[in-house]
Amino acid sequence: MIKPNEIVAVTKQLFGREYWNKTNIIEFWAFSTKLIIIFPGLLFGVQFWWLYIFALASSLTLVLTSTIKTLPTIIYFNVGWSILATAALLKHFL
Repeated sequence: MIKPNEIVAVTKQLFGREYWNKTNIIEFWAFSTKLIIIFPGLLFGVQFWWLYIFALASSLTLVLTSTIKTLPTIIYFNVGWSILATAALLKHFL
């Protein structure tokens, strides 16, 4: 079981300069882009198609950088998200 002090310790890492390497910056960009797409869609039924361009770019970049951390769940999730983002863009333009 995760203890509250462990959560605080992990969260404090976000404020350290050494945490923000290239891979973690790309992860933050990718997950932030997805949250910006998901929340308006879920809460308000609004989709901004042009955000999928950033989501696609960030997901593909994250797949490439995830090989550094070798996290298969992130790689597969972002491959799936890239397919969904491409489908959303094709749906908008076709």
